[in-house]
Amino acid sequence: MLNVLERSANALASIASAVARVLLIIIAAVLFTQVLLRYGFGFSLPWPEEVSRYLMIWVVMLAGSLLVKDEQLVRVDFFDVFWPTWLIGYRNAFFRLLLVCLLAVLVWKGLDNSLFGLRRQSVTIGLSFFWIYLAVPVGAGLMMFQMLILALRDILRGPVDNGPSILKSEI
Repeated sequence: MLNVLERSANALASIASAVARVLLIIIAAVLFTQVLLRYGFGFSLPWPEEVSRYLMIWVVMLAGSLLVKDEQLVRVDFFDVFWPTWLIGYRNAFFRLLLVCLLAVLVWKGLDNSLFGLRRQSVTIGLSFFWIYLAVPVGAGLMMFQMLILALRDILRGPVDNGPSILKSEI
C-alpha cells in the first residue's frame, strides 16, 4: 500500500514541478516584456506586475509540496543522538501528523477564503480572486498528502537517513 501511495506522491510531485516551472517561465517572460516596453519604448502595460504576483503565489504553494516530499524543510535534529533509533520514526510521524492537522486547517480556511473571493475581481486582469486564493488550499492539500505519506513511511519503515540536504547547509 505504501508503495502505491509513494508512486502517487511522485506523480503529483512531477505534475506540481512541471506546472511550477511553466509558471516561472511565464513570470519571467511577462516581466521581461514589461521591462523591455517600459525602458525600451517608454510605455508599460498595466497588468504584468499583478499577473506576476498572483502566479508567484501559485509557484510558492506548489513548490512547498515539493519541499515537503523531499524533506527539505527546516528541522531541529541535533537531539536525535539522544533518542533510540527505533523511537525516532514514531516521533517524526507524530510531528508530521501534527503538521497534517495544521495543513488541514489551512485547506479548510483557504477554501473558505477562496469562496469569499468569488465576489471580488482583480482590477487589471478581471480574474476572480477565487482562482488566486485557490493556490492556498491546493498547495496545502498537496503538502498534507506528502506529509501523510512521510508519516506512514516513518511508522512502517522507521526513520530514513537522507544525509545532508541539497543546499549542503548541514555539512
